[in-house]
Amino acid sequence: MPSSAQPSALQPPVYFLHINKTAGTSFATVAQRAFPMERTCPAGLVPELLSLPAPQIKGYDYFHGHFGLGLLSLLPRAQAEALTIFTLLRDPVDRTISQINAHFRNPGTALHKAVVERRGDVTACLTDPEIAHMLADYQTRSLGLPLDLAALKIQGPPFRGLQELTAEAARTADREALLAQARRTLDRCAMIGLAERFDESVRWLAHWLGVSHEGPAPRRNVSALNPDTGRPHALSRADLSDVTIRRLEDINRLDLALYEDAARLFEARRAA
Repeated sequence: MPSSAQPSALQPPVYFLHINKTAGTSFATVAQRAFPMERTCPAGLVPELLSLPAPQIKGYDYFHGHFGLGLLSLLPRAQAEALTIFTLLRDPVDRTISQINAHFRNPGTALHKAVVERRGDVTACLTDPEIAHMLADYQTRSLGLPLDLAALKIQGPPFRGLQELTAEAARTADREALLAQARRTLDRCAMIGLAERFDESVRWLAHWLGVSHEGPAPRRNVSALNPDTGRPHALSRADLSDVTIRRLEDINRLDLALYEDAARLFEARRAA
């Protein structure tokens, strides 16, 4: 295993850049053991983060949330440059299917109404250009779009979530530049996990942070249930046609390339 820094050597602030539907909630249960709750930012979503007083935000040692690169804009420059980042990625096709499932189950999400109108059908969702755009390349957007959350905080509420903000910013972003920035963020990350190798990733995370971890990796699923049946709505790749899978690949071309990079980095750093 890599001889990465132990908690005593990790200089705050530290940021778990949580990408939605990558098993990040489970990952975070292990990471949290390394940081006192009183020094942990309580916000997990952009609206919650932007609702905190500015002096309070820069006073935390540990951040965990769906903030993308926007968190850096809320920190003093020296603090942002010193920020230690780690993250977790997932196969882009599987992640997007899981994202659609989550939108169907959870009324609070940006696409809930649109996905429910299509009965949670993945193929039907992908035929809508706006839904497809909202879902596309979300991991690359999270790691590659330097959102100016500081400016949004000055403008004041209501605040939108990361998926809406990145979808808007991606409309005018150069795709090659976006992927290049996401790759730079990956290179900067002190630790990268993969959902498909979750147990290994958790063991590495625990070793890197210097926290104890024995037995199987924790599993957490914070998603709600299907509002119609009261049971989980959990379509998987096996439930979809080849045509739909190809469409999922088409809208995630940047994510597919980024995931390959993440897998190579994972292997290289684990072998170091």
